[in-house]
Amino acid sequence: MKALVQRVQAGDGDAFAELFGMMHQPVLNYVYRTVTDRQVAEDVTQDAFIRAHQRIDQLGPPWDFKSWVYRIAGNLAVDHLRASKRFVDVEEPGEMSGPPSTRRPAEKRVQRDQERSDVQTTLALLPTTLRQALILREINDLSYEEVARALEVTYDNARQLVHRGRLKFRQAHGLRMLAASGAERCRELDDLISAALDGELGSAERKAVKQHIAGCEYCKETERDMKKVAALVAGLVPILPSPGWTQNVLEQIGVPHPEAASLPSIGSPPQSPGGASWLGSWGAKTLVGAALGILGGGLLLAAGAYAFGLFQPNSGSQTVDPVQATVAAALARTPRIVATQPVPAENPPVNLVPVAPIASPTPTTTATEILGPPFVKALMNANCRSGPGSVFDILGYLLEAQLAPVNGRLADSTWWRIESQDGPGSCWIWDYLIEKQGDFSSVPVIAPPPTPTPADSQPPTVSISHSPTGSGRPLTNDPVTFSASANDDRGVAVIEIYVRSPGASTPALVKSCSNTNICIFVGGPYSAGDGEYYARARDHAGNEIQSKPNPLHVDWYIGFWPGMNTLKPV
Repeated sequence: MKALVQRVQAGDGDAFAELFGMMHQPVLNYVYRTVTDRQVAEDVTQDAFIRAHQRIDQLGPPWDFKSWVYRIAGNLAVDHLRASKRFVDVEEPGEMSGPPSTRRPAEKRVQRDQERSDVQTTLALLPTTLRQALILREINDLSYEEVARALEVTYDNARQLVHRGRLKFRQAHGLRMLAASGAERCRELDDLISAALDGELGSAERKAVKQHIAGCEYCKETERDMKKVAALVAGLVPILPSPGWTQNVLEQIGVPHPEAASLPSIGSPPQSPGGASWLGSWGAKTLVGAALGILGGGLLLAAGAYAFGLFQPNSGSQTVDPVQATVAAALARTPRIVATQPVPAENPPVNLVPVAPIASPTPTTTATEILGPPFVKALMNANCRSGPGSVFDILGYLLEAQLAPVNGRLADSTWWRIESQDGPGSCWIWDYLIEKQGDFSSVPVIAPPPTPTPADSQPPTVSISHSPTGSGRPLTNDPVTFSASANDDRGVAVIEIYVRSPGASTPALVKSCSNTNICIFVGGPYSAGDGEYYARARDHAGNEIQSKPNPLHVDWYIGFWPGMNTLKPV
């Protein structure tokens, strides 16, 4: 893709149309699996390619357009989820048009579709970053290095995210809650298990991992489960763009689209960069995933709901959430009256016929039930968090029908603080997920802890220039000063200056400055010719950005040689 990117940067619109044709289908599916809504996915993907076209001059070495466009699309998808402040309904993946297979009975097709729907539902339960890492690795087949660039994290973080995503998926999908053999939990390998499966280890490390797994029942079970998760996620059926979508995007971008009709939409398989069907490479995974998906079919996905904070209040919206409606109905059916009193008739009937007085019976008084201390009972598996809201960390869980004492509440009683059932201390649980038992009249209002600072996902800004300039300078006798500056609202960790001097084939790192906003390097004099230079900046959260490469042109210095009457280049 490097050559195509450089052609686009030189003004070749056809080259961007080629990049779009290669990448729009996998990017669309990546966004769809993140936001779980087809229309939103198409809108976000369109916006991602428009932005990529507008900013492609900012893309420098190694000109990795694939990771770059995934990063743009992923950030836009996360922005959408944050702006909506709610979880969207899980949509059934669209099947490609075509005659149904007659090799399988109808009930098996229904079972297969249900299994895929279950996998998509489980995927939607994962935290966004883990879901994105899993999609990029299992569905889009990115290497850990490409996942790292797409998610703007380090290589080691990318490896950990993929492994943690598989573990969370295993738990949410009900593949394994505890080690089947009762084997003692082993932490020795951790994410090396996934790295070995993905071919990301060297021969020595791979051999060591293999030897450990052979003698460790827990790691052996984990390895088998990671293979199942990989197959299940990879077995999801890809969606295809709506008719006319590809042509409309290219028109919005403003690049030629002579072959837009040949770009894949519903009914035609997408093409990979090599010309082969991108869906074909996915097909092998899909077959394996469909086979292993049977292992997870029919499992209760509610077992995963408690692990990932799916259930949050949908404030400010009139849409009735089906989960909330179900819970509200259950609460409405729960008896709340603990004492009964006779209710007098508002307008007793007038008796027009005289009758003999009747002795009034002795009224029967219903004893008032004495309430006990406040407890909550989980209506389903639920998260218990460090504070009242989904932005707080999950400290533990309250399993369905499990009881926990209450020791505090939020002022509006939408969240309750309970004694943790997973260790010492207290945690918070959402009101919609519990049933109250006992006397809540004296439960104290607790001030919530400070809202956690959101993770820093924005890279710094960076720029670089050189001097002297003007009047044909720098010349071959000039030292050249390169000045880079960077800014970040949480501080700049590193600024790096790269220079490709005239005659050199690749840029070289010439200066690195830490914990500063300005970095200066004095180089040269350089030989006559053309080169380039750029700067990179990284903040303390690991977010990195690179400036656009700037040209460096050095002219000959013309001077007088002693004892000569002619000018010569020096």
